[in-house]
Amino acid sequence: MKKKLLIFLSSICVITVLLFGVISFMMNQGYGISRGKYLEAKNGQPMMILNNSPIQLSDRKKLISFEKLSNGDEIFVIHDAIEESYPGRTGVHAVFKLGDGSADDIPREVISSLIELGWLESEF
Repeated sequence: MKKKLLIFLSSICVITVLLFGVISFMMNQGYGISRGKYLEAKNGQPMMILNNSPIQLSDRKKLISFEKLSNGDEIFVIHDAIEESYPGRTGVHAVFKLGDGSADDIPREVISSLIELGWLESEF
């Protein structure tokens, strides 16, 4: 029994070290990892709300489907550096849905700002 427990714990340690290694490598190469809320602009442009800031997402691999995401869904994104503009922009390498959400989960000040800029319809 002790041998099985030791093998299990060793496996967890190896997986953890590999995961941290991959994340460190990605960050050293200029990739970012973020968790935010999904939002689709009126022109179909996918966006992520990160710390109350909207960021345009563009598919770097031409393989990512944003169709299964709804406004307010919690997402995990692996991306390039974020360009400092308003809204920000970044290339996306992978998107993972972490949980369901709704448009009510997105701060009103962000919605108001995007409506003012023409990114969202006024009846959002």
